[in-house]
Amino acid sequence: MPANPLLICAPSPELRARLEQLREAGYATTSVETAADSVNALGAAPFDLIIAEGLAVSGAIGRIRGATTRQVPLIVVSPAGDVEARIAFLEAGADDVISASFALEELQARVEALLIRTGKARPEGAANRGAGRIVTFFAPKGGVGTTTLAVNSAVLLAGGPEAMQGRAARVLLIDLDLQFGQVATHLNLAPRYDIADLCSDEQALVDPALAATYLTMHTSGVSILAGPSNPEADFRITVDQLEKALRILRPAFDHVLVDCGSRLDPRTLWMLEQADTHVFVIFPEIAALRATTLMLGFLAETATLRATTHLVVNHIFPKELLKTRDVENLLRAKPVAEIPYSEVDMIRAVNEGVPVVFSRPSSPASRAIQVLTVAIVGAEWRQRPSPGKGPAPRRGGLRLGRR
Repeated sequence: MPANPLLICAPSPELRARLEQLREAGYATTSVETAADSVNALGAAPFDLIIAEGLAVSGAIGRIRGATTRQVPLIVVSPAGDVEARIAFLEAGADDVISASFALEELQARVEALLIRTGKARPEGAANRGAGRIVTFFAPKGGVGTTTLAVNSAVLLAGGPEAMQGRAARVLLIDLDLQFGQVATHLNLAPRYDIADLCSDEQALVDPALAATYLTMHTSGVSILAGPSNPEADFRITVDQLEKALRILRPAFDHVLVDCGSRLDPRTLWMLEQADTHVFVIFPEIAALRATTLMLGFLAETATLRATTHLVVNHIFPKELLKTRDVENLLRAKPVAEIPYSEVDMIRAVNEGVPVVFSRPSSPASRAIQVLTVAIVGAEWRQRPSPGKGPAPRRGGLRLGRR
């Protein structure tokens, strides 16, 4: 059975325990006790279905519906034999109602049927694929657009203007630039909590529901684990804490994108070793290329990497001394994508906190980011008709490091 993430809301410990038996069928369950807790959980992380005890959500179904921009189906558990209550819950907006005297087989069948009916059922074998794939974005030289590419790729994967074939993915974006991370700025967010807060909460590092409250949900559907608001917090975050945070959050997402910034410290090295895909951002100048060459050599010698590596050339100035072919010759690898110079679009996107793939979805820069995102997930992109010709998707990348 597919590992859809389910949110369970039930004040009764006995009922919660019965509903949590859905884990035996391969579902990923998160449990809360009240409707208010459900609202908080939905605002922090994506779920494919909600199962709630009727007494807990009586009069609160509308509030739960409004807690997320996603259409999340709701099953209400009604008191056994109370037909009027079942009708009332359906009229209030529940997608299905099941009696509190349910058998586990009936519950599983109701959940599966509703997921299929709402288009959220996952392909067979999804439960065996493990947690979400990790994609790291890194550049040995700062100011080359690493955050911009991470943010725009994340919102595209979550179902941006140019949606991928099939349903939108569940995406977590982690800001691992622990001193001056700007993911929240790029998305016009003011997070209440950040990665330093999560790492300092020992209980949250072992409780998925509590850990999810440290995330901030963007309107695109991307869940954000923001960088520290105070640079001093950088010195308090350890590799062990980071490992626990990733372990507790990762199972709820299809993709975990990590903006690693431009500093190669032990936490960045650890994250690079966990990654399934690396995106290294290059600016076509001698200093940046030399830094990239040194970085690749250092990683090959010191780190145990298993990821596919993609190089991306980002043209941040209108005129550059080096051409893309020079980059290919120097690094002996072909970039998977080339982001054209578009100063006005990019600066406006950052200043307004609206990703360029939203504000200018048909621009050359947006199309190039689409090419990159296709390469990251290895899937075909469904593009809307648009005037002009954009670059054709290219696949590529080099293998780096040892298995």
